[in-house]
Amino acid sequence: MKTNELPFDATPAPAPDWLRPGPASHGVLISALQPYTLRTCSVDQPALVIPLQGRKVITAEQASTSVGVGRYLMLHRSFKGGVSNLTERDAYRAWCIGFPWHVVDMARTLLDAHGLPPAPGPALGTGALAPLREDLQRLMLLPHTGDAAADGATRDHALVGLLLALARIGDAQFRLARDPALAARIRLLVGADPARDWTSADVEERLHMSGATLRRRLAAEQTSLRVLVREARLDHGLVQLQATRRPLKTVAQACGYRSVPSFCRQFAARFGVEPAAVGGGLIAAR
Repeated sequence: MKTNELPFDATPAPAPDWLRPGPASHGVLISALQPYTLRTCSVDQPALVIPLQGRKVITAEQASTSVGVGRYLMLHRSFKGGVSNLTERDAYRAWCIGFPWHVVDMARTLLDAHGLPPAPGPALGTGALAPLREDLQRLMLLPHTGDAAADGATRDHALVGLLLALARIGDAQFRLARDPALAARIRLLVGADPARDWTSADVEERLHMSGATLRRRLAAEQTSLRVLVREARLDHGLVQLQATRRPLKTVAQACGYRSVPSFCRQFAARFGVEPAAVGGGLIAAR
């Protein structure tokens, strides 16, 4: 298997001081107390991963990309593959920033107005973190006024700026990414409210699609609504376990599961690890 970066360093550099005040003001701060590998993981929108401690390894299409502290990993398109989070000094931490498709469209429109898109290239990009410092700090320091519309617009503006910064350093394959397949759109929809009792009628209404068309298109993608709802709920559970210290029972309920054992079985079947192996200090259900 091809590896795109150097192996894990014995004496890795610490995270830059400017990243320490609290990068999870936007995005998700992932943490773990032990190394683990997810057999498969779906990311349905472009995303930027910034290791703060330890190393991230992404495996897809017989190639492995490894990135450590001081560098970034950009997922330019929807991704499905294996993920390993490797600890250093008994911990792993990473800042993960997702780019909603409407934000990608805004950045693409701006860039396309001033130049041709890049030639097709790898779906994963890596590079030094330093050139992104100003735009990342702007994202970290976003104000929260309590006005959801204004705060959302300000956040989108900062995210567009971060994509433009990536383009300035030559990492702009996101310009070639398009709205995801129907399956990915449904996972994003369900993932926004995973505890809801989703029905076909709900999805048809949100996507402005008839039931027959929905079933036909999902069959063409070799999946079903039941499978996608389960995947979205488990994906949400994965993030909750990685980014919070909520009790396992609370996480399961937030994902629409009444039974903790059922959640654990389906989680292990999807990711290849038990929930307890993933959390950064998981509190067991009592």
